[in-house]
Amino acid sequence: MRARTKEPTTDAAPKEAKVRQRLSTHEREQQIVKGAITFFSERGLEGQTRDLAKDIGITHPLLYHYFPTKQALIERVYQEVYPGRWKREWEVWLDDKNVSLEEKLTHFYLDYAKTILTPEWVRIMVFSGLSDGYIPDKYLALLRQKLFPRIVNESRRHLGLSLRRKVTERESELLWGLHGGIFYIGIRQWVYNQPAPEDLTQIIKDRVRAYIVAAHELFGADE
Repeated sequence: MRARTKEPTTDAAPKEAKVRQRLSTHEREQQIVKGAITFFSERGLEGQTRDLAKDIGITHPLLYHYFPTKQALIERVYQEVYPGRWKREWEVWLDDKNVSLEEKLTHFYLDYAKTILTPEWVRIMVFSGLSDGYIPDKYLALLRQKLFPRIVNESRRHLGLSLRRKVTERESELLWGLHGGIFYIGIRQWVYNQPAPEDLTQIIKDRVRAYIVAAHELFGADE
C-alpha cells in the first residue's frame, strides 16, 4: 500500500481584496474640492483635471460627475478659499464707533493676516492673476464692496473729514499701500520663498500706524 503523500503547505496568507473607500456624495465633493485647492496652489490653474483626479485617487469621469467643467471647479475653489473665509465680524469691528481707528484697523488686519497668509490663498490668487484674472477680479470686487469703503469712511471720521465726497485717488492709493503691503508678506513667503517676519504682530501694528500718520499728513488739513 502506497504511503499517502502530504500536500505542500505555504506560509503565504491569501491576499485580501483591497476595500474601496465609499464616501457619501458630500464627502466625495469635499474630497475633490480640498484636493483641487492643494493642486491649483502647487501647479497653477493651468493644471490638467486628469492629473488632479490622479492625485486625488479618483477617476476622471467621476471628477466630472461632480464638476462638469473645469471652470465650475475653479469657481467652487474660489468660493471655498476666499468668500468662504471672509468673516462677518470683520465688518462689525470696523463699523464700531466706540473704538479708535488705530485699534480697529490693528484688530482687523491681525486677524485678516492670519486668514489670508496661507500658501493656497496667496498662490491661487497669484496664479489666477497671471492667467485670466478671474479670481483677483472677483475678490477685489468683494473688497470694494465690503472693506475699502469702510476703511475710507472710518479714516475720514477719524480726521474729521466729510463722508459724502467721492473717494479720491490719493485716498485709494494710500489704502492700497496698507492693504497690499500686508498681502505682500504672503508673496514674499509663498512665492519668493523668503522667510516671513518673526514678529508679524508688530509689523502689522507698524503698518497701521504708518497709514494713520500718513493720512494725517496728507489729508488732515483738508476741508
